[in-house]
Amino acid sequence: MEKERGLILNQLARSLEEAEIKLEEAYKKEDYDRFNKLKKMITEIQARILEEIK
Repeated sequence: MEKERGLILNQLARSLEEAEIKLEEAYKKEDYDRFNKLKKMITEIQARILEEIK
């Protein structure tokens, strides 16, 4: 169970890193629709991480 939880957290952390890179790219391109979608996605990933570490 702990190994599975660690794998989930690792995947979530990688997803968060990728989303942050894409968020910055969207901002630089002034693609605010994509920026807002990515911001929402990052918030959801952060919430999921918090759930996993409880």
